[in-house]
Amino acid sequence: MYRFTRTAPDGRRTLLRRGAVAVAASATAALVLAGCTSGGGGDVDPADANGWSQEFAGTELNVLAEATLNSDILAQLAPEFTKMTGIEVNIETAPFAQLVQSVTLDFSTAQGDYDVVSIPYDYLGAYAGSGYLEEITPLIEANADKVSDEFDPDDIIPGLWDTAALWDGKYYGMPSNSAVTMMMYRKDLLENETEKADFQKEYGYELAPATTWEQYRDIAEFFTRDAGEQLAGETLTDPVYGVTIAGKRHEAAVFEWMNYANAFGGGVVSPEGDLIVDSQGSIDSLEYMSSLGEFSPPGYTSATWDEVTAQLQQGIAVQAISWGDTAGAMEDAEQSAVVGKMGYGDVPVLNEGEDHHALHGAWTYTISTQASDVDAAYLFTAWALSSSVQKKIGELGGVPATRSAFEDPELVAALPSWPQQLSSLENALARPRNAEWPQMLEQLALQVSNALVGDATAAKALGDAQSAITGILGDKLPLKAF
Repeated sequence: MYRFTRTAPDGRRTLLRRGAVAVAASATAALVLAGCTSGGGGDVDPADANGWSQEFAGTELNVLAEATLNSDILAQLAPEFTKMTGIEVNIETAPFAQLVQSVTLDFSTAQGDYDVVSIPYDYLGAYAGSGYLEEITPLIEANADKVSDEFDPDDIIPGLWDTAALWDGKYYGMPSNSAVTMMMYRKDLLENETEKADFQKEYGYELAPATTWEQYRDIAEFFTRDAGEQLAGETLTDPVYGVTIAGKRHEAAVFEWMNYANAFGGGVVSPEGDLIVDSQGSIDSLEYMSSLGEFSPPGYTSATWDEVTAQLQQGIAVQAISWGDTAGAMEDAEQSAVVGKMGYGDVPVLNEGEDHHALHGAWTYTISTQASDVDAAYLFTAWALSSSVQKKIGELGGVPATRSAFEDPELVAALPSWPQQLSSLENALARPRNAEWPQMLEQLALQVSNALVGDATAAKALGDAQSAITGILGDKLPLKAF
């Protein structure tokens, strides 16, 4: 019997997952039915293999993944994998923070509860550097004749390989999704003729999706309206805000700030490996982020991705920098009031003509060195990245990691955000992935929050973060390339 476990969501992107409740329910039903009728993992028909090896029939794998729509879809499709390979799969999901805690405990205590774990890529150094993960290249080579032609490692978006899997010159796992940031905005409002005329009169240039941060702030200011004011010819019964930001003391605020910092010439670590948290570009970008609070919904300093997603869905906010894997929630008629009204664009730049850069948020399928059978575990990850599974993930609202899925004509026609997601992936930058990143992230979350709530200036907050992180890294500075 299959087991599909969802931990009560108290963390990341819960609102995105609300649209997947029906999927999760049907996934559970499908898994139970398949488990009851398949006759067990060892009872397989060679005619069902479709190019997948049945050498590991009867093996049972435990998989842990973040509680997202991608995971729900994978669980729904898992009986097909068992039908072809005879490998039984137990998929457990947990919110972001709880997953990290569970993985760290399992790895550090050598419990071996999980064979395959989808981890946030910025924890790759912490886990691979501690010897917890199997190197993936030897497994790809050793099992080349055991996987279907539907799996092609070269189909995985190239930039994701280095971001999600490369550590110290070796690859530990394969990209499990392609989360990437982008600009989301109400295209219906930006295209409204009355609003365009009023904006032109007030700001002296044409209203259009922002390409620079100055334009982004102007649009935020312009569209912030009180109840009783007019918006696109209608009288508002509730306020509308020109922007929404994730400002809670949480990784969400850090990742959002990094989008601004990259454009302002700041960030966390320079290409040369130097710590630049307190650089002028970093300070300017945090001051800019703070300035957007004036045009954001009340409580933005307690908001994470979930609140940003909800405020866009409900039409409370006009624009945001958010993750591409929330775009499906914008176009879901069962939970969104802005279906067909959203536009998707590049993360803005500081000055016209500069290169746009998004932020990678990819996760990684990794295989534990404690896995019961590393080859069987590899087959599962290869299947999850096969062309048919990746397309189905896209069809059901998830985020694939392969170019063929992003360029599939049917998906491109059906998903308005698809071209932008692929474009953002082509220019995205990665977060640090060194082993000390979890401690660095904690300091950044604290100090970004201090600046946003007004407990410190941006310069003081980031100076304190720089000092704390310098102490954490010690003689490891400058950081070597990953």
